[in-house]
Amino acid sequence: MLLTLDRGNTSLDMMLHAPEAQRLRAPAGAPAPALAALAALAPSVTRAVGSTVVVGGLDEVATLLAAHGVRVELAGVDLPCPLPLAYPDPGTLGTDRWLCALAAHRAHGAALVVQCGTAITVDAVDVGGRFLGGAIAPGLRAMAAGLAGAAPALPRPAVLRAATVPGVTSPACVEAGIVLAFCGAVERLARDVGAALPAAAARLLTGGDAELYRQHGRARLQHAPDLLHRGLRCLAATTGSSS
Repeated sequence: MLLTLDRGNTSLDMMLHAPEAQRLRAPAGAPAPALAALAALAPSVTRAVGSTVVVGGLDEVATLLAAHGVRVELAGVDLPCPLPLAYPDPGTLGTDRWLCALAAHRAHGAALVVQCGTAITVDAVDVGGRFLGGAIAPGLRAMAAGLAGAAPALPRPAVLRAATVPGVTSPACVEAGIVLAFCGAVERLARDVGAALPAAAARLLTGGDAELYRQHGRARLQHAPDLLHRGLRCLAATTGSSS
């Protein structure tokens, strides 16, 4: 059974690819419940392929799986990107970006990928599979943190989910402003990066804040919640085990 691993800045997301996929998720700072669930399933894992934006972010998982004779293979370290890259220095390109582009291209050909996480990343891959690059902007919570740091007298909303304007309280105004600024950033970046692709290219949306965008955004983007895991599965299928 293949296990794919996505360690982001704020979460650990694991998927077991059995006849029915099983997903295990936990905050990065409190992974114990997900790791306990994985420990029960570890004897069935035959291969593990992962991506991490944090150095050493998958060490605990690697230790757990090593006890069962399985080594975690890292995208970009053990397994190189199979796409041709427009980046002059491929080592500076986050694996999460090219993995999502890989999955998008395998499924759709030319595609635009919008990831809504700690950062908003918008990337283009052409019909031939060449990763063309894209743009990176602050994500929803990064926008909120930046505003709070620059203007500490403003109220900091406890949640970020409403976008009613005009707001009639300062907290409501801040919340609406952040949510709509996030949506606006997604839409402008998707439009401008997407101009490098044919009009018929697929336009995919993924990441932890994708659902919020779907509630309030206006661009027509196809939701692909497991896109990075699909990319890891594609990578595993294109490469033999490096163990």
